[in-house]
Amino acid sequence: MASIYNGVDASIGFGEESTFGSAVSRSHWRPLISSSLTRTIEKVPRPTLRVGTAGAMRRSSYVQSDNAGGSFSIEASYESIGLLLKHLLGTATTTGGSAPYTHAYTIANDVPTGLTIENVRGTGTAEVFEGCRFNSCTLAVSAGGIMTCDFDVIAETSSARTSSGSPTFSATDAPVLHSHAGKMGWNSATYDLIDMSLVINNAFAVRQHLGSSVTAQPKRSDFQSVELSVTVEVEDQLYADFINNVESNVTLSFVNSFREFNIEVHNAYLSTASDPVSDAGIVRQSLTFIGQSDGTNEGVKLEVKNDNPSPTVN
Repeated sequence: MASIYNGVDASIGFGEESTFGSAVSRSHWRPLISSSLTRTIEKVPRPTLRVGTAGAMRRSSYVQSDNAGGSFSIEASYESIGLLLKHLLGTATTTGGSAPYTHAYTIANDVPTGLTIENVRGTGTAEVFEGCRFNSCTLAVSAGGIMTCDFDVIAETSSARTSSGSPTFSATDAPVLHSHAGKMGWNSATYDLIDMSLVINNAFAVRQHLGSSVTAQPKRSDFQSVELSVTVEVEDQLYADFINNVESNVTLSFVNSFREFNIEVHNAYLSTASDPVSDAGIVRQSLTFIGQSDGTNEGVKLEVKNDNPSPTVN
């Protein structure tokens, strides 16, 4: 009888590679919300006109490309997000001689070599993906919710599905909740948010070369981008800032006791501002900020404060 399993206890594990595509053990684990990580093998017909002995069916095919990747979603946490932010942005630094420590994550010329990711499919088997890089990430939270992190992954390949390892999770894991949010800072004013979504795009591309059907280490093929979308109860000043092409930093902090998760979008401008009226309710305004480099700050900085002295173990 075929195996039947469900998504209960699905999890995802990470290990830092020293050589791209060489799998390492997974020591950093997070419970999953969802995952679409998979291996995609593109098989196409050979171009000859030869057919079988009857009819007009082609006789054979070949592997054009053997790709892996997809996306996964987890909760944002004050204690268990540092390793992933380092591999998203590239640079991780820590200040403070005692707890709470401040860990800052900023854009570098490149991200670290790669990650090995183990995708544990609930009560079923696990699949190990090697040579993983984060192409993009979306951090999002709405009033009443928990902040989530959705990572888009490009991977070199994956191994055959086997029984999973033994995931271990942080005993001090603390999710980032909507109720921890402060006001958004922009152009010397502050605003209450209804929701927010921060999208960081690394613009990586699959690189296929002669001699291999899997991707070489993904590299940037376009400009990086940082986009912060928020919803507020309508504010005429924000619309005026949009019209007047104001540029300013955007700040937003989530605070839970000594723990903090801080977002700073640098040198931003408002690319959209809309406040349609469709009923008798409170009018809401949707805004999109685009981060830019100013020569010193490279578009975005994410900062985590916690009681862990390491910027990547947390």
